Amino acid sequence: MDGETFDLQRLAEHGEKGVLCLISDSTNSEVPGFTPSERAVFPNLDRIFSQAPGRLLVTTFASSVHRVNMILELAKKNKRSVAVLGRSMLNVIAHARNLGYIKCTDDIFVPLNTVNKLPDNNVLILTTGSQGEPMAAMTRIANQEHRQVKIREGDTVVFSANPIPGNTIAVVNTIDKLMMQGAKVVYGKDKGIHVSGHGAQEDQKMMIALTRPKFFLPVHGEHRMLVKHSETAQSMGIPAENMIIIDNGDVVELTPDRIRVSGKVPSGIELVDASRSGIVQERVLKERQQMAEEGIVTIAAAINGAGELIAKPEVHLRGVVTNIEKARLEKAVSQSIENVVKNGWSEIAPASGNGKAAEVNWVKLQADIEADLRRLLRRELQSSPTLVFMMQTTEQPSSQKPSVPPPPTAQTAQVPTPQSTSPSSSRRQRSTAKVAS
Repeated sequence: MDGETFDLQRLAEHGEKGVLCLISDSTNSEVPGFTPSERAVFPNLDRIFSQAPGRLLVTTFASSVHRVNMILELAKKNKRSVAVLGRSMLNVIAHARNLGYIKCTDDIFVPLNTVNKLPDNNVLILTTGSQGEPMAAMTRIANQEHRQVKIREGDTVVFSANPIPGNTIAVVNTIDKLMMQGAKVVYGKDKGIHVSGHGAQEDQKMMIALTRPKFFLPVHGEHRMLVKHSETAQSMGIPAENMIIIDNGDVVELTPDRIRVSGKVPSGIELVDASRSGIVQERVLKERQQMAEEGIVTIAAAINGAGELIAKPEVHLRGVVTNIEKARLEKAVSQSIENVVKNGWSEIAPASGNGKAAEVNWVKLQADIEADLRRLLRRELQSSPTLVFMMQTTEQPSSQKPSVPPPPTAQTAQVPTPQSTSPSSSRRQRSTAKVAS
């Protein structure tokens, strides 16, 4: 595109001197042949630009400087003024012009707020969003959320990029929304309006043939692409033991005699809580996901020192999908708690031989009740919601039935403070709560 060709001779010279390791891009390792030249896109874009009856909206990778330069060249050829939309696109064009990679006159650009004053067939809007990114300009236009640009009948939208693996659904949804608003959308490999920036199999073979490395390390691609690239390298004579397949975060140790993975460093996506209090740990993330998918059930119960359920359990559901009546569920919960207490009381409060009152193991009782309640909820609700169980206890049997504290909501599930009684009371009460996933 810029008249400069790759220096194959220089690469071959390094191969003659000896290359210890070639670290090579694997993105197109499953694509046979050579990657076409960037110039192959020019005539196809030229035809689309010249045939568009109204406004042109073009999206591509902002980092693809040659493609952006080509679009600006075609805009001038077809007498279209260019409005640039998207911060990354504006920054790339500004820096590329300063460095001399993009050569165009200032008069080709117009402010976005003046576009509506120009004839439609003289307008080209160059924008970001070729991968359906949620906050990119093209996506906001498709969602009718952009303040200055609205799609109308007669517009032609050109996607001069192919979806990166993983982005296909987002891109397709954006295209559908643009079409629903009356735009003609030009996209797809069959249109010849995009070529990859990654070398295909024959390009990869040429790199290996020129450098003749002792060790080979495929990178930048999904696992299957790395494996395929390693197979290509083996077909070029590099022994399998002289290459490794790595994952994100792997530390590769290279010596004149060997290549191996020697360790691992933290890598990947880390989520920051909206409160900015810190990184969201995997355990917390799983709990949030479970609450989002299955909901949360809060249960409060009161049990005295004789193992009696002295108040009707309170049951609250948040985000749980079920057609079971609340009264039925409360009855089942009450029966479950009573059964656990009755069947295990001799172990929870073993009889004392010296005449003293039995010491009740409240921690074990709560754990046993929670385990049984989880089984009950899975059976009755056909799901596994998060369980928050509160248990109010009194050490001594009492004829007075204490009120059961209201269970916490899904937003405020906290461990309550112990319930205190008046100084004249000889009973001791306490409340415990535990979140059980």
